[in-house]
Amino acid sequence: MASAATLVQSSPTARSWLQGLRDGLPQLEYSEAKYYAAFKTEPPRRAVAYLNPAQRSVRVFLGLEPGAESDLQQTPSTSSWAARFPSVFRIAGEQDLTRAAQLILMSRTALGPSTRKNTNPRPDHFGTGELPPEVEYAEGAASHVIVNAYERNRQAREACLRYYGRSCAACGFNFEANYGEATAGYIQVHHLVPIAQVGAKYQLRPIRDLRPVCPNCHAAIHRREPPFSIEEIKNMLQNHGAKGSPGGGTDVRRKAKTVKKRPVADARG
Repeated sequence: MASAATLVQSSPTARSWLQGLRDGLPQLEYSEAKYYAAFKTEPPRRAVAYLNPAQRSVRVFLGLEPGAESDLQQTPSTSSWAARFPSVFRIAGEQDLTRAAQLILMSRTALGPSTRKNTNPRPDHFGTGELPPEVEYAEGAASHVIVNAYERNRQAREACLRYYGRSCAACGFNFEANYGEATAGYIQVHHLVPIAQVGAKYQLRPIRDLRPVCPNCHAAIHRREPPFSIEEIKNMLQNHGAKGSPGGGTDVRRKAKTVKKRPVADARG
């Protein structure tokens, strides 16, 4: 099993339950990310259940209708992710492990084999390997749990992008200008105040606290603790970026046309 440091908010008891489930479902592939675990089929490795561990329970998100079984509850969201996993089962003790395993296998049957390529775009604020939107996750202190990052930050994110646009604040890269309509609107959003420094009285203000950045610049920003500032990244690009550009000394990346900044009615997030 993965190291205890992988799932940052799981207790030893929750990890024991996860191990019990893994032992009881050898026909499924098990994997862990920072805030959730998943059971998947063999290649193409389609997820059939997500597991979100906490200190005293494990929530299992399933591809079953909530009314299909009496011990299932409605997934607490109306997002596109919840449409595929509309029900949740809570493991509160070892007595629930056998039932959880049964439901996971039922979820695999209900979801069935993948019959087409995935053409649905990933939510543009979750990068590859990041958590699905319904998980509970620790923000700041491990004991401070924030529920549903997607719902909580969506309005703040959109307020930031309405004001600054969807080109990278550091390098100017714009996905639609370079890759076409299929990537229109994609950009990541960077918190100028690191999440680890956010206190209980902190109030997010999108125009003050957020900036649009491309994945490359976002990764470069977080190569140091504390993170590099956007101005520092701009200086790095000015001093070093052109040397390694595909155009042999000329930056060939296309930037979007400058969009006049518009005032936002309520930018407090």
